[in-house]
Amino acid sequence: MLEILVGIYAIYTLLELVLHGLELGFVKKRMSGEAVILSQQQFIASANASIAKLKFKLFSLCYAFLLLVFWLFWGLGALRQLFEVSVDLSGILAQMLYFSLFLALSELLSLPLEVYEKFVLDKKLGFSNITAPLFISDFIKKLVLVAIFAALGAGLFMLCYDFLGSFWWLWAWVLAFGIILLVNLIYPTIIAPIFNKTRPLENSELKASIESLLDSCGFKSSGVFIMDASKRDNRLNAYFGGLGASKRVVLFDTLINKLSQAEIIAVLAHELGHFKHKDIIKNIVFMGVMLFVFFGILGALDASVYGVLGIGSSSLALLVFFMLFSPVLGAVFMPVMSAFLRSHEFGADSFAAKNSAKADIINALKKLGSENKAFPLSHPLYSAIYHSHPSLKERISALENL
Repeated sequence: MLEILVGIYAIYTLLELVLHGLELGFVKKRMSGEAVILSQQQFIASANASIAKLKFKLFSLCYAFLLLVFWLFWGLGALRQLFEVSVDLSGILAQMLYFSLFLALSELLSLPLEVYEKFVLDKKLGFSNITAPLFISDFIKKLVLVAIFAALGAGLFMLCYDFLGSFWWLWAWVLAFGIILLVNLIYPTIIAPIFNKTRPLENSELKASIESLLDSCGFKSSGVFIMDASKRDNRLNAYFGGLGASKRVVLFDTLINKLSQAEIIAVLAHELGHFKHKDIIKNIVFMGVMLFVFFGILGALDASVYGVLGIGSSSLALLVFFMLFSPVLGAVFMPVMSAFLRSHEFGADSFAAKNSAKADIINALKKLGSENKAFPLSHPLYSAIYHSHPSLKERISALENL
């Protein structure tokens, strides 16, 4: 059975390699042609950035496959033996600890890739400003958060599996969805400040324009904040975080430094378009449906499938199995999820054009594409499967035709 599971993951990895290779070939071929949307210099720079990131992704896929083989044929058993020296793994607290340690070790094994991405690739592309002390601090904080939420989630999952009968997966789904909603609720006020400092927007003119826009759209927030994103990265971004009374507008300081006031308003108008069209609620419902299907699949799996992991308890084995093979399950739903998310973007762009100015949202998109080195074109098949946003060319063409 282990060989079959490895074969399934190998097929998934091969398909991923083919698709990313397809995009790599597309970008290499297209970069030698006439520039689209961006200047010729920006066009080539964004193509080179895309090529570098795609090559890194190809390596990461191969590395992930090797990690899977490591865990299946040695790592999980070695971790179990470590526990059995002093701890009875049949107890739920020990199983929670095992799962948290498994996730922590997975993070450590993925650390070389993250180090390369932050300190080599992103610095070469002009994105990363992160220092070694800050990186280490971030990594430790992330490990602590993973351990806390993993232990909580694992414990609830195991209780559902062990004590709630054949429909345990339904209750597990309800709890998992509830935890996701909780994380979204507390993210802007509790989790995000662990990593980034935020301060209220001090530019009174910009603040007044933003608040006027929010009022006109009926969006009530707990404030407009600036985040010190530039201490880690030069990419531009902004977001509306939280749910209910915890909603807040967060602008990256990089965005403030690079975009004009009118362009910032246009970017926020785009995000408000998602709010007005209830895209956030739709996304939450869609996420809930996806999770329901995922847990339904887990509930239908025969115990012999995850029993081959050789770590004893069925609930723990199923949870570890899910974490190892979630990329394969996710890949099955990726095209549907990507199409669902892309469908919202044109409507949000249209809303921004009507509530700011069409020229402003177009200029903002061009600057975002240029500063973030986003190649404005993509292979249609690759885009259909992976992209949550239409290409820059598609978005600007749609805006120009309004």
